[in-house]
Amino acid sequence: MKIKYKNDITKNIIPIKSKKSSTISFRIDEDYLKKLREETQEKKVSLNTLANQIFGEYIEWQRYAERFGMVSMSKDAFKYVLDSLDDKQIIELATTIGQKAPKEFILFKWKKIDSENIVNFIKMYFGHCGYGRYDYAKDIENNNYTFSIHHDFGRKGSLFLKSFLETLLKSTLKKDCQSIVTENSLAIFFKE
Repeated sequence: MKIKYKNDITKNIIPIKSKKSSTISFRIDEDYLKKLREETQEKKVSLNTLANQIFGEYIEWQRYAERFGMVSMSKDAFKYVLDSLDDKQIIELATTIGQKAPKEFILFKWKKIDSENIVNFIKMYFGHCGYGRYDYAKDIENNNYTFSIHHDFGRKGSLFLKSFLETLLKSTLKKDCQSIVTENSLAIFFKE
């Protein structure tokens, strides 16, 4: 199916097949169940949906993050680190991290480096690490990828994320990219 967008870019929409589910039962601590039920009320989802989200988070992210040795840091702490560095140091930090860590994580989780796994990594990075919210689009006809990212880290955060993503793409796919940067957002464009 093709949809024509306002900006005159035609995008292919691929229907997503629903996943098969299985029925399982197990025992959990009563206090945990109470907290889970409270969470379902807050999020307005079923206990089944919440359980699937929790299992999905573990399967898709946490088990790899734990095995890989990821360290969690609050947004305030990350912003404090960035604010304590000058622009040159931020670029150096982002470049150093972007050259090595993503490539190692991608090989660890997916076992090969290709455009699909780079996109999956970027989605995972922003979806699970707290660096911001993203929107993603792929123009299938022209093999163009676009990530729009909004964050709360200010100008130095934009500089870090731009440098990190540009280095990631250059070191893994040998691709240059274009970017547009504002104080709390950036857009990255690259071709397959």
